[in-house]
Amino acid sequence: MDGLDSFRVRARATWSSGDWDSFARLIAPVGQLIIDRVGVRPGVRLLDVGTGSGGNVAIPAAGLGAEVVGLDITPELFTHARRRAAEAGVEVEWIEGDAQELPFADGSFDCVTSTFGAMFARDHGRTAAELVRVCRPGGRIAMTTWVNDGFVGEMFTLTGTFMPAPPGVQPPPLWGVEGHINDVFGAVDVTPSIERQIVDFDFESLDDAVGEYAENFGPFVSARETLEPRGEWDEFIAAFRDLVARFNSADDGTARIRSDYFVVVVER
Repeated sequence: MDGLDSFRVRARATWSSGDWDSFARLIAPVGQLIIDRVGVRPGVRLLDVGTGSGGNVAIPAAGLGAEVVGLDITPELFTHARRRAAEAGVEVEWIEGDAQELPFADGSFDCVTSTFGAMFARDHGRTAAELVRVCRPGGRIAMTTWVNDGFVGEMFTLTGTFMPAPPGVQPPPLWGVEGHINDVFGAVDVTPSIERQIVDFDFESLDDAVGEYAENFGPFVSARETLEPRGEWDEFIAAFRDLVARFNSADDGTARIRSDYFVVVVER
């Protein structure tokens, strides 16, 4: 098995752990913003990369009349996606695939979106090139990435201190640097616009926030399998609790975690 295949196996195992379908509710407001940015309307052909269980972009876009393809490296999530689509009364084509090797012809889509999905692909330059390649001239690409000095960006840093990225894998936090975003898209002769936005993650309490990450967030569930046998899980989760407390803006016993992210838009 080569490096890319090994990466895909690990990524699939990570994101099929936990309960992403439940966890994805936290970024639902971001999905609506991305739908607005690409101008979804009836008849538009849209590709949602890293679609997960489809509830943030793919299914709402189909509800607005778009012809939608949802792609993800973790097909286990499509069970929830199909259920959600049926409940919404819409049709979406679900395809297993990797953001850095999209299985579509050049210019296949009017719009290409990704809410915190494509940023986890192994090779950022190839990923940016693929997003651009499958979007037709005159179309629009919109993706979101977590900002490095925000809550999720610092969570990536914390995780990386315990579990560094494997050799040959570009770490996701690079997408939290404006210069890196400009470089990877500039390499394929497009200029992205980048704006900073905020989404708040609401939990009943600080303990509830830490517990939900530990039990439902795939990367944490997967990390526990590695860190617990090494005797490092308790240290990791205590450090994460401190991080949550630092970003918690609530003063009523609940937890409201401010999470900064970039909206990256490319006009083809």
